[in-house]
Amino acid sequence: MQGGLPMIFHMNKEEEHKMKKIIFSLLSIIVIVCGCNPVVDDIQAGGVVNESDLVLDVHATTDGGNQIVMTNNTSKVGSYWNYGTGYSSLQNDTVCLPFLGEQKITFTGLCGGGTVTTTRTVNITQIDHAVAEQWGLLAGTGTTGKTWVWDSTAEAVYGTGGYLAEFVPDWTPVTLSDTDDPDGYMVFDLNGGANFIRYKGDGTVAESGTFSFDMSSTKVDPDDDSQWSIGVLKLSGATVLNGYIYGTTDPLYQYDILELTDDTMVLCAAPDGTEAWDNGTFWLFRKK
Repeated sequence: MQGGLPMIFHMNKEEEHKMKKIIFSLLSIIVIVCGCNPVVDDIQAGGVVNESDLVLDVHATTDGGNQIVMTNNTSKVGSYWNYGTGYSSLQNDTVCLPFLGEQKITFTGLCGGGTVTTTRTVNITQIDHAVAEQWGLLAGTGTTGKTWVWDSTAEAVYGTGGYLAEFVPDWTPVTLSDTDDPDGYMVFDLNGGANFIRYKGDGTVAESGTFSFDMSSTKVDPDDDSQWSIGVLKLSGATVLNGYIYGTTDPLYQYDILELTDDTMVLCAAPDGTEAWDNGTFWLFRKK
């Protein structure tokens, strides 16, 4: 089963370039094969199969479930699947999607003379197969999502501390009452995608966007080589409460994750090149 942690839901230039390189490599192999063997009797070698001639089977293994089987039964046509949270070049693959609602799966057929692209849609009404734990920790498993607020039990919820070394803002602590919006809150949900909304304390939307994470991107404390961060949280279009490096005003969209449980989330960030024990900015949140 392929899963992999999803990193981005809308391809950036780097991912698009990577995808094109993969497709080109696979296409080159198919061109060589098709030069010796015709694709099918009624398609000339080096041709492209019509979209209507693709023989694809995309379905959930349970009624409304999130485990999806993707099969390409088209003779002599290679596969490139984009299922929203990752990619696969297998002719037959099974993946588990973390999102509820209608999900679009894009198939690119690799033919001797080029590519043909089509889509299939599945409707997910339940997360009945395991996905990366962080999806549920961040956004819950239901349609209402998960709401995060400042951690009112902490002495300071924002401020600076030792980067790569500490886990709380004990150098320049900012208490809850001194934040920009003490009653503000954030909602992560999985309704159709990885959605993120920041609300003002009065309940109006401040901004909305998407989120992703990379739990393979970790950092260590150089003093003793112990693990300091457990992953990276990336936001697009919106940012967290007090979403800027302390002392600045530019919005920040990427954070080291220091702690993530069902109840608590601790984030930290610092400018590129920041060394251990220089100023890092910390955010302390809890589940509402």
